[in-house]
Amino acid sequence: MMEPRRPGISPTSKKLTAGSEIDAWCTRCRMDLGHRIVAMVGAAPKRVICLTCGSEHNFRAAAGKSSAAGKRAAAAPRSDDRAKPRAASKLEQARAEWEARVQSGAPLRSYAPTDRFAVGDVLRHPKFGEGYVRSLISPNKLTIAFSSGDRTLIHAPDP
Repeated sequence: MMEPRRPGISPTSKKLTAGSEIDAWCTRCRMDLGHRIVAMVGAAPKRVICLTCGSEHNFRAAAGKSSAAGKRAAAAPRSDDRAKPRAASKLEQARAEWEARVQSGAPLRSYAPTDRFAVGDVLRHPKFGEGYVRSLISPNKLTIAFSSGDRTLIHAPDP
């Protein structure tokens, strides 16, 4: 009895074993790349490691060798792929706003949890560097935008 044909594996190819190389779809790189087989189930690869990025994932046949459904899935952009450019632009906008606020010429205050701060104050934190107060969360908590991202810190409550 003939074994059913798996997508991505041609019947004339060499015998596949754990440790051999195969072309497969990389879920992190989102491209057809060379992979090393880590685990097999019968004669079919089960888990592979990408030789480019090093990620380990379930075997997915290379898009050029997959079924029609696999080709449609590979051709259609995923929702998280469409969101990446917007996320990058939000990060760029946040970075530009941080630079404008910190370089505005406002006097830098040293951060101390016992001091009181207001929205818009520019400060220097010993660990996170320069930042500005983005918002007040509660009477004694505030959000400060640093170059590395927003942080929630405490400050003195109203007297």
